[in-house]
Amino acid sequence: SKSSEEIKQQNSELSEKVHSLVSANSAMKLDMEDLHKKLEMAELMIQQFSNQAGSLDANQQLQMALEEKASLETQVAQLSESLHQLQAERDQYVEKLKEERSIWQQRVQQLSEQVHTMAEEKEKHMAQIRELEANITEL
Repeated sequence: SKSSEEIKQQNSELSEKVHSLVSANSAMKLDMEDLHKKLEMAELMIQQFSNQAGSLDANQQLQMALEEKASLETQVAQLSESLHQLQAERDQYVEKLKEERSIWQQRVQQLSEQVHTMAEEKEKHMAQIRELEANITEL
């Protein structure tokens, strides 16, 4: 009986070890599959790179990449300069619009004052006309 319990205990421990080894084995298989996929991707990239490169060696490819980088940097610099010029022009245009707006506001104010003055003069003239008409009627 005692020996049977010891065997069951050993059996249980061995079963846990087997289970843990199966889990580790599964994890290793997944890692191996990932590595195979990465290897296939790397081989495809190498194949594509070598097909694109043709007879160019690594130094020529590096030189071409550096030239392209320099070209792109030049384009970025040109675009930045254009952007700064456009911003400066925009700022000048905004300032000019503000000045023109101010001038037009002053002109509208002047015209409003003239209209008000003319309305007052008209009212005075109308009063004079009524007074003269009253004088004519008396005469």
